[in-house]
Amino acid sequence: MTAFTTKTFHVALLSAGLFAGTAFAQTAGLVDVDDSVMVPPFNVTVDDLDDMDVYDAAGTEIGEIEEVVGTDANTPTAFVVDFDGEGYGDEERVIGLENFAMDGARMTLSLDAAGVATMPMDD
Repeated sequence: MTAFTTKTFHVALLSAGLFAGTAFAQTAGLVDVDDSVMVPPFNVTVDDLDDMDVYDAAGTEIGEIEEVVGTDANTPTAFVVDFDGEGYGDEERVIGLENFAMDGARMTLSLDAAGVATMPMDD
């Protein structure tokens, strides 16, 4: 039984490592989007989003948008958010646009701290 448990643990550990490698590879393939590009979900340019504060669902400021990245210089797909702590860590994470909503001039993140922790860190 112990050998089976150890083997199962190693397979799980290897799988987790492969998944993490995939997430970082995807992040590495993203590029900065040009400042003049419109970001369709929000109807503003990349330049307008640069350094915009990010809030959680409760209205607490948790960080700011450092960069808008995408598959090419004209296709935004994610924000690099520099988190200030507040339970979210003091780090930069790459988070898909689908996790954000713009309410007036305020950008709100729908993920909680646990959800953010699963997003890839910016290289």
